[in-house]
Amino acid sequence: MKPLCKNDLKDFMHRFDSAKGGELVSLEILNPACFAIALTVQDTNRAFDWVNLVIEFSGVTEAKLLDDKALKAVDMEEGMNIAFTDEGVLVGFGSDEYLSSPLHLTAATLKYEERDFQL
Repeated sequence: MKPLCKNDLKDFMHRFDSAKGGELVSLEILNPACFAIALTVQDTNRAFDWVNLVIEFSGVTEAKLLDDKALKAVDMEEGMNIAFTDEGVLVGFGSDEYLSSPLHLTAATLKYEERDFQL
């Protein structure tokens, strides 16, 4: 897993087009303060080929979660939003604003990993 830092955020969001049009695949609770979310996204570094992206959230202090069945129903046309704040890293899926996102988390740190595409 690669850490996602504030300095890398702009390139990360551009590379994966803010996950617009992607699909949430799974949510895994690794421990009470650590979650992993897998989604499909298009990668501009691979000529917009589809890849799976796993994002790991560590030090989660706040979360609005959905069960696996509801994940597939999240409209990802607006993609995801990420903001580094004094409270932590705010990440929302399905909206371009954190609080209006149907799935959102606040974490101390983020890591991500690219994997071959599969649903």
